[in-house]
Amino acid sequence: MPNYLHPGVYVEEIPSGSKPIEGVGTSITAFVGKGGGSSAAEPLLIHSWSDYEREYGAVDSDDDAMGLAVTNYYLNGGRDAYICLLASDADAAGYQSCFDGPLRKIQDISIIVLPGVVWDSSDEQTKLGHAISHCSTMKNRMVLVDLPNDALSSASDVEALALTSSAYAASYYPWIKVSSPETENSTVSVPPSSCAAGMWSKIDGKRGVWKAPAGMETGLTGVAGLEQIVDNADQDQLNPKGINCIRSMPGAGPVLWGARTLATTAQPEWKYIPVRRTAMMIEQSIYNGIQWAVFEPNKHTLWASLRANISSFMNGLFRAGAFQGEKASDAYFVRCGLGDTMTQGDIDAGQVIVVVGFAPLKPAEFVIVRIQQKVNQQ
Repeated sequence: MPNYLHPGVYVEEIPSGSKPIEGVGTSITAFVGKGGGSSAAEPLLIHSWSDYEREYGAVDSDDDAMGLAVTNYYLNGGRDAYICLLASDADAAGYQSCFDGPLRKIQDISIIVLPGVVWDSSDEQTKLGHAISHCSTMKNRMVLVDLPNDALSSASDVEALALTSSAYAASYYPWIKVSSPETENSTVSVPPSSCAAGMWSKIDGKRGVWKAPAGMETGLTGVAGLEQIVDNADQDQLNPKGINCIRSMPGAGPVLWGARTLATTAQPEWKYIPVRRTAMMIEQSIYNGIQWAVFEPNKHTLWASLRANISSFMNGLFRAGAFQGEKASDAYFVRCGLGDTMTQGDIDAGQVIVVVGFAPLKPAEFVIVRIQQKVNQQ
């Protein structure tokens, strides 16, 4: 207690009790792939293409999968990135060591790309399988799976690939053509995942993670053409299987024309990329923002504080346009209390349980215009 010894006015600062929750970043990509010589001791964080070039040199070969991927990432709006360089002879076990080791310790990664790894041979599928498993365990990131450079025109073509069904994975088709770094005026074909990762990052910054990274505003930069031309009939077959197409649109060039995860049929509630990524952002933000509650007395004052702090965070997202609903009560709820989310047995076991729900925005994937002839009436 302060000492009040003389008559006068005393000004005191009183803590508000508010503990704001900050939204986590959603745009940091980890590139995991082979390089020359030995693997790097730790993933290196870079902020631009010039950072990459300064550390690893310019891209001067069509076989430099890592360099080409990072180039396309930054050309298409990518921001910060971790470069996880593996030894040039790294096998599936080497990739798994990276996922189980350094990448597990870095919490702010939200997108993973494996340059040069394509879903074809069993060894490559195992590497991508490790990445998908890692994302499923961490629950705060997704992996972009590159498909073989083959034509896909039917659902059976996709089924033959035997892709792993996961809400933490997405895939794009077809491959893209970019300028060759070693032969002037030549095209070289590369997988599309790095361009998609850059576009995810760009849309996150412009519109928010709840906006589907697809549509006419996702025109790809640095893309000279597509390996396969996708028409409506092709996408009719691929879209229901969770394969996101890249299509050439008049006036826009190649654009991302799909926003589905690889869990389209197995987990329809996580069918859309922005729904999965918005949920990941909310979960990680709340997780980070309520650590103060651990070891606090488990009583009504704690429950009220948790409700207030989480509700404030969710209301900020609602006002930013992240949820469905015209009113906050339609968009989200936060519950925490005895007889509601907890029993006395839960409290005796040292558990405080908060239930948070939200109405996610889903992309207008099918815009239907119904036209009816109006008959003149006398």
